[in-house]
Amino acid sequence: MINIVIADDHPIVLAGLGQLIRGQAGMQVVATCVNGTEALQAVRARRPDVLLLDINMPKLDGFGVLRTLANERADVRTIVLTAELDASAVGAARLAGARGVVLKELSPQHVLDCIRSVHAGSEWIEFLGRASAAPKKPALQHDTNELTPRERELATLVASGLRNREIAARLGISEGTAKLHLYNVYKKLGVSSRVELAIRMQGGQPATT
Repeated sequence: MINIVIADDHPIVLAGLGQLIRGQAGMQVVATCVNGTEALQAVRARRPDVLLLDINMPKLDGFGVLRTLANERADVRTIVLTAELDASAVGAARLAGARGVVLKELSPQHVLDCIRSVHAGSEWIEFLGRASAAPKKPALQHDTNELTPRERELATLVASGLRNREIAARLGISEGTAKLHLYNVYKKLGVSSRVELAIRMQGGQPATT
């Protein structure tokens, strides 16, 4: 049985995740929390296997929870729930001890798969629905030729100043898919912000015929 604590300050998200997990064989919710302080108290009292943790919460945010759990050497595997896949935030969460990062806009099945994978000892960072536990490519990946045609198209739109919602509308995809494509672009080009990406695309855009 996988014992799970859920921490999110949005009642709808909290209720939805609770209902989803309670309907799964082999999983149970042992506590739900609406802020970081409650999350720490629940982990200490209930000793769950997995903590589903929102980053933006009152009283104590997700990063504060992660740092405190790391200092206490808590025996819990934490999965960060986020509405934005920002490369720097993802990296900070991993450094702070998160074993998984899941975009809230993804399907419920991804959340369940992530819980099972992290509980089994793997690391799960969403890249278009694939866990990052797969073998990594060489670290030096700064050539724009590494990008797929869709990623290059999206990167060009970002460099032109469009936001994720505008890009999604332009490409006919969901905003969540646009964010995941953008995260892949960040990783491939070795950048961590839209400004860096814009500079990178201005100097490294392959010539077209």
